[in-house]
Amino acid sequence: METRTIQVTEEKKALRGSLAETIEGFFLKHRDRFWKVHVVVLLLMVVLIGVPAFMPLPDEEASLFDDFSLFANFIIWGVWFPLLFLSVIFAGRLWCGVFCPQGAASEYASKKGFALAPPRWLRRDWIAIVSFVAVTIFGQVVGVRDYPLATLEVLGGTTLVAVLVGYIYGGGRRVWCRYLCPMGPLLGVLSRLGAVSFERAAGSAKGYPCPTFVNTATKTSSANCIECFRCVNPEERGTLRVRLRRLGREVEEIERREPNLWEVLFLFSATGLALGAFYWQISPLYIRLKHALGDIFMDLGLLHVVGSSGPRWLMVNYPEAGEVFLWLDVMAITIFMVTSMVAVALALSVFTALASLIDRRGLSVKDGFLRFGYVYGPVALLSLVIGLGQILFQTTTALGVTQQVVKSLEMAFFAAGGLWSVYLAYRLAKGNMLTMVPLSLGTVLVAALWYGVLF
Repeated sequence: METRTIQVTEEKKALRGSLAETIEGFFLKHRDRFWKVHVVVLLLMVVLIGVPAFMPLPDEEASLFDDFSLFANFIIWGVWFPLLFLSVIFAGRLWCGVFCPQGAASEYASKKGFALAPPRWLRRDWIAIVSFVAVTIFGQVVGVRDYPLATLEVLGGTTLVAVLVGYIYGGGRRVWCRYLCPMGPLLGVLSRLGAVSFERAAGSAKGYPCPTFVNTATKTSSANCIECFRCVNPEERGTLRVRLRRLGREVEEIERREPNLWEVLFLFSATGLALGAFYWQISPLYIRLKHALGDIFMDLGLLHVVGSSGPRWLMVNYPEAGEVFLWLDVMAITIFMVTSMVAVALALSVFTALASLIDRRGLSVKDGFLRFGYVYGPVALLSLVIGLGQILFQTTTALGVTQQVVKSLEMAFFAAGGLWSVYLAYRLAKGNMLTMVPLSLGTVLVAALWYGVLF
């Protein structure tokens, strides 16, 4: 039986190896044409986010099949974003290196600009968290998923900032992608779950100039690798090569895969912030918070200040659509989302720290925290995909798929995320059931919170 198991394992490795070589060969063959892909995606993005912004808002009877604005919104928020996150599982950060127009435009600008070295403050790990939080909250306040002008403002605005950052810093590298892109850190953390990695072929690797400042000679993490294939040159000794691996393997081996405390804290915070972005729209707690803030400003004699609206580039202000935010709404949404972020991050930190204390392998609390913190990645990822994919699921019902089938698929997907997180907890805890208890409770907490908003 043992011999048979070894034989099957070797066959699987050989199969993965040959498939990896095929994938690698395809991208190496077309590596010089990546710029054409960037141009096509950029033009597509300009059309999808630019044209609807100058069209009248669709009426109530319009559908995505007869209104370009609704069609563009469906493509961006119903297809593109959910599939972008889902693609990380199967392709890592391939989007960043091969398709993303923001990163490509920023890198191109960096070749023409001042080529200054990024300052120390810009290279702090917490900067990525601030960028993600700011863009996410701003997107909620301006209605980025509902109004074309807001979509243009957020996606177009971040593209312009990416180009500006590239023109000032980098000298041919992607400072924006590494340190400022609000999507980058989230895709980076989740890419550790993925099936694709760029690994040293044998022994010590060669140091290639990486656009995201990865030291390719010592690289063991997928987090900051955008899969641009510039470090893959099979004819050279010490090159990196494409490798296929079991899903979640990098997390299982996280101790020797450059674990990062800020990545773990970002995962916890991003989970809470995303939940807050969905919950404020349906939660009675948000209404209570808004009323409480209104009472405070009324007592201060400032209700006339927060009771007014602002320009639509700062907040939702579409009276023709029957939706207008006040400064009070902006404050309430911001406080609610930040509170949700802090509360979930603290709860997951407590569960993870407890697992670290219970674990009896001589690890410090910090090392245990780094080991176990990545466990919640799958349940957070697949829940987020379901949440962002609500537009897609709603469209499938309009096309004739029954609501029961759609809900069954969502539940299966949702359950897969939770079970995957529990499995990772089991692997990382080495089967220690006591260690698994707080990790499982943390997974149940995330799942229960997402269940409340999704189902």
